[in-house]
Amino acid sequence: MNKILRGFSTVKSMKFIKDKQPILKISELPSGIKIFTEQTGFPFASDIGICFKAGLRNELPSETGSLFSLNQHMYHISENDCLDNFEQTLRTGCMLDQTYDSELSYWKCQFIQEDFDMIVDVLLKLALTTKRIAKETRDQFNTMNIPQERMTVDEAIKKAAFGKHPLANAKTSAQILPKQEDFARFQEQMLTSQNMIIGYAGVWSHEQFREYIEKKLVNHQQFFQRQLRKQTTPEFLSQTFALNDEKNDTLDIALLFKGSKWNDDTMATQHILNQILGSSSSWSTGGPGKGMRSRTTLNLMQTIQSVEEASGVSQVFSDAGIFGLRVQGPPTSKQELQSCLIDEFKKLGQPISDEEFLRGRNIAITLINLNLERQADRLEEQIKTTFLMGQNAVPLYENLIQNVTKQQLQDYIKNLINNSEPTLLYYGKNVQDIPTLQQIKRQLRN
Repeated sequence: MNKILRGFSTVKSMKFIKDKQPILKISELPSGIKIFTEQTGFPFASDIGICFKAGLRNELPSETGSLFSLNQHMYHISENDCLDNFEQTLRTGCMLDQTYDSELSYWKCQFIQEDFDMIVDVLLKLALTTKRIAKETRDQFNTMNIPQERMTVDEAIKKAAFGKHPLANAKTSAQILPKQEDFARFQEQMLTSQNMIIGYAGVWSHEQFREYIEKKLVNHQQFFQRQLRKQTTPEFLSQTFALNDEKNDTLDIALLFKGSKWNDDTMATQHILNQILGSSSSWSTGGPGKGMRSRTTLNLMQTIQSVEEASGVSQVFSDAGIFGLRVQGPPTSKQELQSCLIDEFKKLGQPISDEEFLRGRNIAITLINLNLERQADRLEEQIKTTFLMGQNAVPLYENLIQNVTKQQLQDYIKNLINNSEPTLLYYGKNVQDIPTLQQIKRQLRN
């Protein structure tokens, strides 16, 4: 009886293809563009990513909203080609996406290998051509009443730590359209061949992809006329920083220190400490890293009545970092919030149990691996770490975290308390009568 089994081919000429370890390679073109590839044995699809080391921190004040505008005009170059570009990607089943954060902007697309040529043409055109803000978009925005959003706690933390530096002024939710000349200047001075990586994950070899891209880039000579402008490095400020917000019924207090950069040896140590602290704003169950046994849950939110939220603070950038602890509660409990904040941070420098240490370390590793399961996510992370850490650090992640010891955690906190200058942030309603920096340091070191 000839029975066809579901999932098995009846074609005799087909061969079983074994999966194999991906081959990772990176090289640089004469133009300065880096080419990154992950060659796989049998992918269900191929991925391409184009990344620029240009984020919200790189927008000049007059250019605020440039990355937002790029996202809004993802398929748009001239007045009439938006629909054509969209349909061209839609015919292949590919949905283009463009994301950005404080430091990077990223174009990505997933497709089957047979549509490779069409996708690359469209993607390069959309990412490398100077765009104009469409008249209909500007007209629409002029009629909209977009409410001014209050500063987020993360934005307030960066402002307290870095002052007036552009990194602190980057607004993640700014829905603003800049003038066309400012929009064009941002593209021509920040999206250049000198700060760009083109990445690919699929069956092609590195050499095949590099040769193919070099031929395609010949059609974009105007892009290579762009010159990257210089950027400045933020300095961590030690201060007591009060930010009043009368529309806010709560008070956030954050104890902050100069933290690790992406390529610092202590980056993994800071990451584990942040998992031990956790983040607690409500009761939550299930899934790794939910923080049911984290210190902010057990020692703060479930123990101290005035604490409504608590979380570790870990913001890591290519040239700066912040580490600390934050609590939120009613303004009338300001003194209790401040005291429990400082006491809890001091406890981080004390010996911890093997159980808590292994839990924090394993949560850190698990969360990283969960985020690297999909090929597209893995490609994006490898490209981004090449910019942020100076190398593709994804294969090193697990070892970096596994090699951290309990003693290193304690030494890291003790060094912050005894040798670093802190910043204390007060953000909320009726912020007044805040302590001096000397008082804070005395409480930390006693």
